[in-house]
Amino acid sequence: MQRRRLDLHCRGPRRVRRGFNLVEMLIALAITAALLAATMVALDASFMAYQSTTEVASTHTVGRLAMHRILALIRTGTEFAPLPVNPHDPVRESDYLDIRTPDGTVVSLEWREDEEALYVAVDGESFLLLEGVIAQYDPDTEEQIPPFTLEYEMGNKLYRATVDLAIVPDDNMSVELDGDNQEVIRLVASAMPRLSAFQ
Repeated sequence: MQRRRLDLHCRGPRRVRRGFNLVEMLIALAITAALLAATMVALDASFMAYQSTTEVASTHTVGRLAMHRILALIRTGTEFAPLPVNPHDPVRESDYLDIRTPDGTVVSLEWREDEEALYVAVDGESFLLLEGVIAQYDPDTEEQIPPFTLEYEMGNKLYRATVDLAIVPDDNMSVELDGDNQEVIRLVASAMPRLSAFQ
């Protein structure tokens, strides 16, 4: 009897196993929910930034391609409009540009401010060439900069044409993290007809 009593005494008090109580479970759930919410916000922000960057890169590529085609038309064109109103002022600024190609076809480029788009018309049929072409203004004078500037010499002989386009990427998703800042891509290029270059 004495020995049995000693064995019980040596083992010590029995531990009672129990699980988490309700307060501990709620705290664990709250911490997990906060971590998941932070992860989702970070993933959403990175996805939106990726979407915005992709849209800007795509718009820039399409804009450069359209600009390259316009310059190729100017280089190969034989006749151009609009012509200068005053022969003493050979520079003409316009929202449209008509180009007669060597085969006699007239290609018309027209910027429509209300639609914020650049259209091309061939043989009377009009097609959308570039979306998101917005009005731009000179920061010093606050005057609107037209998309086409034509410089003539000797009456109706075009010396040089300058195309100046401001394009806003057509982003279908609103990137609220960036605020109201819209990235504007400005493409400016000049070309002269080959006939003028070699005469």
